Amino acid sequence: MESEGLGVTFLARVFRFILWLLFFAWVAWLVRKLAGAATRTAVPSRPPDAAFQTPKRLYRDPWCGTHVSPEISHTLEDSGQVLHFCSAECRERYRLSLRRAAGG
Repeated sequence: MESEGLGVTFLARVFRFILWLLFFAWVAWLVRKLAGAATRTAVPSRPPDAAFQTPKRLYRDPWCGTHVSPEISHTLEDSGQVLHFCSAECRERYRLSLRRAAGG
């Protein structure tokens, strides 16, 4: 009988410990959340002008289909039209396919 009482007492202590642990974890979470809300700055009503940059045009690589900006593209003029390629390799493959299509 006495051993049963010790087992129940032990389980009660473990249960109480877990409850206190959960309580302190909740309090720590609450303090962190409140401290985080207090340190946040207000969101400006209008973002700075840098956020309103106009989007840059991207050109589609006619060989592989990748979209590329003109600043970094490899260009090729074909029939008066400037084509933009993502790499020199794609440009050369396209050029070779034009030669094969022309028969030479």
